Formats: sequence, structure tokens, C-alpha cells
Amino acid sequence: MANFADVVWNAAQYKLPEIMQRPEFKHKPSTTLMTLKQGGAMLVPASERERVWNVKTSDSQTVEISTLNKQSTSAVTVRNHAASGNNNDGTKTTLSFVTRGRTFKNSVKQGDKSVFSLAEALAVQLRSAAIDLHGTLETYFLGLLNTNKTQVAVSLTPKSGSWDATNYLFQIANANKDRAFQKVRGFMREQYYQGELSAIVDEYFMQEAEHLIQQGQGNSTNLGWQFNGLNLGVTEELTTDAGYNGMGYVFPSGTVGFIDWIPSKNREGFGNTFQLGGRYRSMPDPLGSGLVFAVHELAAGADNSATYGESQDIDIVYEITIDVAFLKAPMSTSNLSPIVKFGLLES
Repeated sequence: MANFADVVWNAAQYKLPEIMQRPEFKHKPSTTLMTLKQGGAMLVPASERERVWNVKTSDSQTVEISTLNKQSTSAVTVRNHAASGNNNDGTKTTLSFVTRGRTFKNSVKQGDKSVFSLAEALAVQLRSAAIDLHGTLETYFLGLLNTNKTQVAVSLTPKSGSWDATNYLFQIANANKDRAFQKVRGFMREQYYQGELSAIVDEYFMQEAEHLIQQGQGNSTNLGWQFNGLNLGVTEELTTDAGYNGMGYVFPSGTVGFIDWIPSKNREGFGNTFQLGGRYRSMPDPLGSGLVFAVHELAAGADNSATYGESQDIDIVYEITIDVAFLKAPMSTSNLSPIVKFGLLES
């Protein structure tokens, strides 16, 4: 039942300890969110992120970033006394922020009739909103990985597997499933990417990875080496395409991320919950992501005698929000992206 109706004072009640309530508040892993948050910190230095927070003063404003392109040069076979060449160019990328959030309400008198105090109930509501907001962001960012995956490969016939030039997908033969992540690393080398890679995979691929990693520990078949330099995470949001057993996305670590933002009134604190316009404040993410959410609280008189409060009561509506702007390393070649989608074929 809704509106705390099950915990009002209509019988002697006992509050279970926190550990017994944990199953109720289980939630999907926010792997995509956390991986891109780390990537954002590498893509945009702290000083620049702070500048964005200060320069962007309203919800509707965008932010632009500029990068230099790889120089186009001309080949020579002899030394010239008056060589010619081309000037370099740069790329300007506009970051568009979107707002994602959750709302809920409580009553100032609900704690008078409940086994739980208002503070206890509010803490649970805030955590619930954070869980739901994490889920929203996880789905949003995973969709952006798919939208922004590369449509260009160095070769249409890579040595590591097959390139699906229609669906823009690196395919790994089922016969190579024990070396799937070696194939992924090999394909990225064929795209000229060096260094550490980050991969976000579905549950099938994660279970395969866990099994293969253990093969390198006290087992004559050592397959764990193929995970060196590969930061691997699992998301339960990723839907596997038809014809594939497993699926994922891979990109050079630190080349894909996002910038987050909340309005200045929330950062500074403004207003009063029980006055016109309500109160603007902020709160750290209770799930420990390091994000800071904008909070708006607005009070209004209400008759809650039929639910959890009193006929003379006050409802407080809470809105928890954050603005995010997706960011991937800009590339001057059309439809080229550092994000590669890959899949293990069923057969």
C-alpha cells in the first residue's frame, strides 16, 4: 500500500534492524554511470569543471569545448628551400546538458502516527530517490554509448574477428569465446588504440570473464593474461542483440565521460521550505558516487487524515535532480568514435 499506510500506529510494532531492510533496497549496479564519471574526470580537468560550474549560470545554457585536430601533412622526398604546407584546424564541441531527477513527498505529521520518525522515513525516501536516479542515468548513458559507437573501422576485414559494417559492431566467433577479450584487445590495437581499455559488458560476458580470470590461478590452462590492461564492469541494463550470446562496449580509458552540474541557488542554498517558492539546497549522493544532487523542497497545506497524517497537515514535496552532459573524445573523421560495440556470436 502507498503513503506509509502499513506502518501507522494501529498496533504495537517493531522496527527491524537495517541489515534486514537491505534486500528491499537492492539496486542495479551503476557501472556505466561510474565508469563515465571517472572518464569525465580524465577528459576535463578539475579546474575546467569548476569553470563550467561557474560560467554556466542557467539550466538552458550550453558549454563549448575546443580541441586541436591531428595535423594534415604533406609527404616530401627531397629537401626544399621553400616548403609548403597546411595550417592545422580544431574542433569545437557543444555539450548539451539534460536534467534527470525524481520526486516524492512526505507529511510533517506522519511521524506522529508511525513507528518510524519523520527523519527515518525521509532518509529512506532520499535513498530510494537516489537508487531510482542511478537507474535512470545508467539507462541514459548506456543508450548514448550505443548512439555514439564508431561507424568506422580501420579495416573492414580485421584479423581479430569480423566487422559488421551495417550495424557497426565487432563480431567475435563463438569458437573463440575463451579468447574473446584477447580478440577485443586485438581489434582495438588494429584501430591504433594503445594503453588501458575500459569495457562495459552484459551478464553473460561478465560470467565468462570471471571464469577465464580464474583459469590463471593454479590451473594448467592460463587464460587470465588477456585481461591485463582491461578495466571490466558489468551492467544489467545491456540488452543483447539477436544472434549474440554476449555483448559490450569498449573504449580507451578516459576518452568517454560526462560533466555534471546543478544550479547556483542549490549550491549556495536559498529560500525556506515553508515560504513562497520553497527551499533550494544540495545533497551528496547517498549511494556514494561522489555526485551532488540539487534538492528543491516545497511545502503546502494538506488534509492527510485518510492516509498517514492528520486533517490539518502539511505536505512537503521533494525534487532531486542533476544535469549531465555526455562527452566523448572529439575526432575529426566523420562517424569515427573511440567507442566500439562488440558481441560474441551464438554460432
